[in-house]
Amino acid sequence: MRHESKAWYSARTFYRWLTSEGRPYEERVVLFRARSLDEAIELAERESAEYAGAGGLEVLGMVEAYRISDGDEAVGVGTEVFSKLHALDLPADAFLDRYDSGPAHTQISE
Repeated sequence: MRHESKAWYSARTFYRWLTSEGRPYEERVVLFRARSLDEAIELAERESAEYAGAGGLEVLGMVEAYRISDGDEAVGVGTEVFSKLHALDLPADAFLDRYDSGPAHTQISE
């Protein structure tokens, strides 16, 4: 029986906070080990539902997955975990304004 190796994938998922003032949106990027892009998306969908259920969030139903490395390649400091090209005919300032959604809610852990 051949062992199919798992690659590293990142998955970007989207949520709406139902219990916070202003009902902000959240984007998350989470790492998974999977045998294929489809499997990585399935894992992300399951993890996303668990995360949302525990936090009172609405899952927005879109997953963007990105293959990080093949097999047992190391993932660590400086590893690109997500990339997306935007084919938009905009000046740089307009592009950044489009993705600046206002004040960000961040969590700082010690």
